[in-house]
Amino acid sequence: MSENLNTTGLDRELLLEEHPVVTTRYTLITPMITKAYSIIRERVFARHTGTFMYARPRMGKTRCATIIRDLLAAEFPRKYILYHTSDGDKTGRVVGDLITALKLPTKSKEPYNQLKEKFILHVVTELEERKGNHFILIIDENQMLTIDAYTELSVIHNKLESRGINMTTLGFGQSEILEKQTLLFSLGATNLVARFLCEPIKFVGCLSLDDFTSILNEYDSNKEHPLDSGCTYTQFFLPLAYASGFRLANAGELIWTALLNIAGDAGAAALPLEHTLRVVEDILMRSRHMDNADFSLSNEMVAIAIDKSLIQDFVMIMQQAPKKV
Repeated sequence: MSENLNTTGLDRELLLEEHPVVTTRYTLITPMITKAYSIIRERVFARHTGTFMYARPRMGKTRCATIIRDLLAAEFPRKYILYHTSDGDKTGRVVGDLITALKLPTKSKEPYNQLKEKFILHVVTELEERKGNHFILIIDENQMLTIDAYTELSVIHNKLESRGINMTTLGFGQSEILEKQTLLFSLGATNLVARFLCEPIKFVGCLSLDDFTSILNEYDSNKEHPLDSGCTYTQFFLPLAYASGFRLANAGELIWTALLNIAGDAGAAALPLEHTLRVVEDILMRSRHMDNADFSLSNEMVAIAIDKSLIQDFVMIMQQAPKKV
């Protein structure tokens, strides 16, 4: 048997390059995402016109948005859910951006009103196929939407409403979205705030040892590669240690304490989730060369992983930024 084969019969070296921890293409249901979905699903179920979630950069907001999209689609199959990332509305028309993203056929220099009707017809058709009457538009980076874009969305809401279709807009953005809310108020556009920006949800990454331990448990027990192989992420990189009882979650306090030292007086709220996960990923990848039945995580290994993640640089830079809500 090859020395690369572990107790599950997998050739780790052959599968290493495509492992989700290496490619960073995997999804974790963190405690905050669970909480966020609980709030959002209730607002969707009640057919609120709009709500939005905001966070500091690199807190996992986009990851949360895509997970919520998938969870809503699974729980509410009769609703039509469309995910869109705003790029500042380069076309000047959010409807045009949506049509382009959907790859709907258009004519050269087609009038805006026709494009709008084409998009509405698309939504109506999708809902007829689902035998539903509720359209959910998820907009990531919604702080980039212009005032005109919010006005366009309001028109779409009204036109769909006239056809017996409810529309809910879920926004995900950075804290700057609160400035857009203030701007709309100053312009007297209270109707747009009431429809899209009156139900904020503040998104945070990982705020406690319990949250962090829950995340580590995902690597230990729930995330598998290859899919349905029974081989968890921790087991893949440390098969001998795993068989002897090693779990990342048991080393959670060691890693968390080191991370809090980086955060300093700002506390856990200053720790970006993306960089925090980089620390865990580096620990797993670096540890695979040290795998044995007596393996344990050392302070030195944690310190190296933290240094490679560049989390300290990020925290220092963000501390220089103007304070936001």
